Amino acid sequence: MLYALPKKIQLTPSQAKWSIQSSRSVLILLNLNALEQLSGWAESDLAVHLQRLLKKAQALEIPVLSINSDQPEKELMALGQYLAADSQLVLAGQMDGLFNQVLRHVHSVTEQVCVVDDAVLASSVEQHIQWIDSMSQQQIHHMNTYSLTRLWSLSAPAEQILSEKGILLAVAEQLDLHPMEIDLATDLREYGLDSVAMVTLIGLWRANGANISYEDFLQRPNLQALLQQLPLHPQR
Repeated sequence: MLYALPKKIQLTPSQAKWSIQSSRSVLILLNLNALEQLSGWAESDLAVHLQRLLKKAQALEIPVLSINSDQPEKELMALGQYLAADSQLVLAGQMDGLFNQVLRHVHSVTEQVCVVDDAVLASSVEQHIQWIDSMSQQQIHHMNTYSLTRLWSLSAPAEQILSEKGILLAVAEQLDLHPMEIDLATDLREYGLDSVAMVTLIGLWRANGANISYEDFLQRPNLQALLQQLPLHPQR
């Protein structure tokens, strides 16, 4: 059953000391199929947060592994491969028996496990708060969707952000479209790109060394112009 997600102030702060890096992250979604069958799912904050995680993971080419209770064997084998590669595992989804099993296993192998505390669902809000409190006591990292996606963006290599593929994926993320749906010469405003999204993209690219202004974007707001203007080898 869906419930109002607890506010950050209600959760025990994370005690973990390691830092999230997008280049080492793997997003693990647990029992997403079951969540999507819940009444009111599409309008829930939980659905919004999970969608935001998926979009950011796609934009930064972060691997996503979905594990469901009905047939988990193949996915659990893939999880083992990520563990062997010393990946940082980011968990979200339904906090149930499978979630507990996966969390216990990965935490026995590596400390670099992070639970997205506003992208999980327990049986009640009280249990949700208790679970996060227990994770904090066990030194398991946790943070909310906003903090995680921001750290992913900040830790991504500039060469990736300002590559042709990185630019395309960032624009697609803002438009909520598949990259192949975007024509290179079409004005991005025709797809629904607004001023807020433009400022977000410009901020991302400038933070990674690009010399581009809002006025530059407005003059030729299409992918073809962006790929010509943004540097492939940015200078810090």
